[in-house]
Order: sequence, then C-alpha cells, then structure tokens
Amino acid sequence: MAIEIAATGTAASLTIAVAIVGAVPTIVMHRRQGRKDQYEEGQRRQKLIPEEERIVLKHCYFYYHLGFPPIIWQLHANGTSIVQKRNPKETLGKRWEEAFKRRHPEVKTSFSKQLDFI
Repeated sequence: MAIEIAATGTAASLTIAVAIVGAVPTIVMHRRQGRKDQYEEGQRRQKLIPEEERIVLKHCYFYYHLGFPPIIWQLHANGTSIVQKRNPKETLGKRWEEAFKRRHPEVKTSFSKQLDFI
C-alpha cells in the first residue's frame, strides 16, 4: 500500500508513504525490489499445487467416510502418485505428511493397529 501511495503521488517519497501507512521500511523496500512474502514463497516451493492438494484431501475424506482414517503411508502414497503424474522421477520429501497436516489441520491420520484374531 505504501508503494501505491508513493506511485500515485499522494506522498512525496516512499519514506513518507511508509510512515503514513505504518509499515516497516525494510519490508516495503524488499517488496519494491520484487521479493515475495513468506506465504507466496512457501507455495512456490511446494511440490503439490493447491489443486493437487485438494485431490489428496478428497482421498482423505473418502477414507474417512468409509470409516477408516487415512494412514500415514496412504497419505504419502496418494501425494507421490499425483506428483509422479507430472514428473515420473520426482518424489515427496520425508516430512511432507507433517507439512501437509500443518497446512490442513482438519486432516488427522492414525497408525494402523494390529487386529487380534481369536
């Protein structure tokens, strides 16, 4: 917003525009140079685009409606199969499931328990 104020001529300089808006000067300087914020940069580094993550979420909801919460390896397998449709040699990282669950707190996985047979 400070960059827009300085560009329209409402403020005499970018420093004055920063003071009017109440923003941190270094952040405005970095944005003006083209640096993206943390959220945008994090999305750029993700292996799955948001539409593909929604597909993984649909799989999770499918398992949930069947009565089984998704197991961690199923979550990883679904994500890997989607990534490999784009690039067959690409894989997901070791802690991808943790980051996925952090981005989507409504998803909860469980470890499968061994059934006792009588």
